[in-house]
Amino acid sequence: MCGPGDAKGATDVGVTDTEIRVGTVADVGWSAAPGLLQPIFDGADAFVNWCNAAGGINGRKLTLDKRDSAMSNYLPQVKTSCTSNLALVGSMGVLDDTGVDAWVECGMPNFTAATVGAKAADAKLMVPLNPIPSTQQNVGGFHKLFADNPGIQNAIGTLYADGAAGARQQHTYNEAITKIGGKLVYTAQYSSAGQVNWGPYVQAMKNAGVKFLFVNATVTAVAGLQQAMATQNWYPDIQISPPQLYDATYLTLAGKVAKNHYVYIPTTPFETADTVPAVAQFLKILKEHAPKAKLTFFSSTAFSSWLLFAQSVKACGSQVTRACVMTEVGKVKNWTGGGLQGEITPSENKTSECWIVMKVEADKFTQVIPKEIGKYDCDPQNAPTVTP
Repeated sequence: MCGPGDAKGATDVGVTDTEIRVGTVADVGWSAAPGLLQPIFDGADAFVNWCNAAGGINGRKLTLDKRDSAMSNYLPQVKTSCTSNLALVGSMGVLDDTGVDAWVECGMPNFTAATVGAKAADAKLMVPLNPIPSTQQNVGGFHKLFADNPGIQNAIGTLYADGAAGARQQHTYNEAITKIGGKLVYTAQYSSAGQVNWGPYVQAMKNAGVKFLFVNATVTAVAGLQQAMATQNWYPDIQISPPQLYDATYLTLAGKVAKNHYVYIPTTPFETADTVPAVAQFLKILKEHAPKAKLTFFSSTAFSSWLLFAQSVKACGSQVTRACVMTEVGKVKNWTGGGLQGEITPSENKTSECWIVMKVEADKFTQVIPKEIGKYDCDPQNAPTVTP
């Protein structure tokens, strides 16, 4: 998809004879979760450097504008991109709802690594590489853990960050869990604004008889929770977290005290590099073109978004426009980023039914569902419908 060519013409915003200007907006400077979304910028750097070294797209070189939304500045960064970038690629912001009207009004495609808000989840011109529409939620591997641990589904606890995004997630995840047979005995929110005293939460979960805990929080927050569990010498039989916990930082902070903890991911684990060529190639590109890149699931979804963007732009030839890019995206079926992620159809905006569950070990992540390394558990129960 990247290589030399003779494409020419100033055909749309950000496009000239020699250049395609693209933006990436992410909360890299978010003080509550420093470093969480840095992999989005790292993935952008790696792709753009790699693609330009190959000759660009049909001969036009990519110019990257990395825009730090720092959580509270998502809308201004989107507006800036509207006037200078062909598209946003690999973007994600906690307050992404605030930018929807802006990118729709200016006609700018937004290839997202992930979405948070309900409005963004269903937005026009949004191309999600980890789709989570307002009418679905992902609970990858839960049904398998229920089946392997009879009765555990009757004692579920859930824990979320506060704020509008947390409230929406509490509603949709809790409904998704009950849809696949889970029974909630405890649910709570914690303050994401500062240091949390996790002791009372642990005691409350213990008193409620929680056996299966779904904890949706940042690496730092979950590490603090594990320390509190270690102090009280009490853990649920199973803990599970969404993909943001697939991060080596979590192993450093809590690997030695975390117990019975799993993380489900929509991407192919980095640990499969010896057997999955796409992962090996991706890691090689990162090493060569973004050597300081941090590896998390955001790395893979961001890079996959760049691959889809580049494929769509290439198909447009010289006549690269925002409308043409979206037309080409609409033709794509069964997208896996060459093997970097579970199968989706980007234009349909449906949550992937294909997930992998990793177990948190002291110093590594180990795939446990499915047992065959690099393969996915694809089941409708991984993506139940919910009420928006």
